[in-house]
Amino acid sequence: MRRFCFTYDLALNFSHPVSRHTFMLRFVPPSDAAQQLWGVDFSCDPQANLPVSRDAFGNRLLLGHIEETHNALSLYVRGDAVLRGEPVKGDCPMFYKMHTPLTEPDDAIRAMADGLSGTTEDAAMQAAARILAAVPYTKGVTSERTTASQALAAGGGVCQDLAHLLISVMRVRGVPARYVAGLIPGEGETHAWVEVYDGARFIGIDPTHQKLVDDSYLRVNVGRDSRDCAINRGLFSGFAQQAMKVTAKMIEI
Repeated sequence: MRRFCFTYDLALNFSHPVSRHTFMLRFVPPSDAAQQLWGVDFSCDPQANLPVSRDAFGNRLLLGHIEETHNALSLYVRGDAVLRGEPVKGDCPMFYKMHTPLTEPDDAIRAMADGLSGTTEDAAMQAAARILAAVPYTKGVTSERTTASQALAAGGGVCQDLAHLLISVMRVRGVPARYVAGLIPGEGETHAWVEVYDGARFIGIDPTHQKLVDDSYLRVNVGRDSRDCAINRGLFSGFAQQAMKVTAKMIEI
């Protein structure tokens, strides 16, 4: 069990003024048996009300609206967390067994799923090793739209791609699996890993670092794939290009 302070800053800059800006945020971590949070504070500039609800995956969802013209939007969350590194117990919705456009398998992914053995945890760790051998962590090869099969064919990718591949392989074997976006110690952006369901609990597997998730991982949100876990989604009025900068930090205390 470890205690951390975390911050997450998201800055949106627009090439021209925009207005009537409605946005959804999934950047406030949940508090549950695996991670306990307190002192959580969040805000945005320009100021807006941010009522909290839940989405279909149980993530905390904040909905904001800014009617006035603005050139930028800054979003901020901070808090403290005690992380236990334990699997998440509970029921599993069946949609975590279903492939999505980002995780749809091809013959190469099906071949990668052959011969995995042992428990669900064992099979997932074996699959993670195969995936990293075939798709070494490499920046600049893929984009947020890259599918699991495309990343495998490209022979390189980042944590999002490795997570999509592990989800795809485990679903080929009939094992429910979900995408996790969260934070790990240090400074940078969000990290991605996978939770596989063994019939009673969701077990965290990090294919990028080839390890089981422990008490240094802060889960922010979950979904079938990365699209379900988008930190920010929004619509605005105006002819503008949007540039986004994210700074995330998690420090042990």
